[in-house]
Amino acid sequence: MTFRQRYCDRPGTKQTTPMTRPLGCAALCGLLLMKPALAQQDPWAGTWQGALDTAAGETSDVSLTLVRGDNAYTGVISGFIQTTEIRLSRVDVDGMLVTLDARTDSGFGPLSLSYQLTRNERTLSGTGRLTLGQHDFAVSLDLSRARRADVPQPQIDQQVGYFDGTWRFEYTGGEFPPLSIGTRSGTVTFDAVPYGPFVRGRVIGEVFGDPYTETWTIGFDGAARSIIWHEQLSTGRDLLALGNWTSPIAITFLTVPMETENGTYVLRRMISTTSDSAFSVTDEFSVDGGPFRRLGSGSYLRAGRTNPPD
Repeated sequence: MTFRQRYCDRPGTKQTTPMTRPLGCAALCGLLLMKPALAQQDPWAGTWQGALDTAAGETSDVSLTLVRGDNAYTGVISGFIQTTEIRLSRVDVDGMLVTLDARTDSGFGPLSLSYQLTRNERTLSGTGRLTLGQHDFAVSLDLSRARRADVPQPQIDQQVGYFDGTWRFEYTGGEFPPLSIGTRSGTVTFDAVPYGPFVRGRVIGEVFGDPYTETWTIGFDGAARSIIWHEQLSTGRDLLALGNWTSPIAITFLTVPMETENGTYVLRRMISTTSDSAFSVTDEFSVDGGPFRRLGSGSYLRAGRTNPPD
């Protein structure tokens, strides 16, 4: 019996939550595809696949993706629960050793992990602990570097017209002024702005049963693959972000710092664009230069679709 069958694949149990739905792994893999030479030279960056084993004999397939940033690694790991991906909160490399930590919520309760893995040519192996709800496990992992053919391929054209039209959305997250008004849903309709590579979006939604509206403007420089995102929030504040769209399946943003009487806030956003009819958003925030923490996540479905993509 596998780990997933024993603890996760129970009849009538929901296996995804808004926190675990985003397509983080595909987005990070896309970043690797855009810089193949760098990925080949870096001994850690890439996708690693293999198995996780518990002392009781349960086994689960595992996929780990690591991406090298300017000063550190980031990544996601998946496989314990079907369709669940976890963004790593810690990736520390010391010689041939890497330490990985992560935590998220799932339909089965809190899910957390802590691993120490040793690299040997094209393999990663080691031990750690995994906690799922009330269950705590000592585990071992054996992973091998995935072939290039296993990495998700681009699916959309990079142009501002991608956003044209009406999208239905659901966003799940806490109320955290000044960045977020909380869990909300509604529609956003984008129309092209004449005489420039811009679209303007009108948000009509509800938060805790009350209506709200916002205006978004997106601009894209196709040659530089850079994108500007401006939001006129319902609170009266403005968010201005500079984004990078060098990956065909992911856009990463960082906002201009927002100064308030309670501190200076920065929002970091990843938009995963793996389909022409759906994208997802993951938001994190930092206060006064501190570590980034999860703010919320959302799913956007082009109007006319009745079911989310697989």
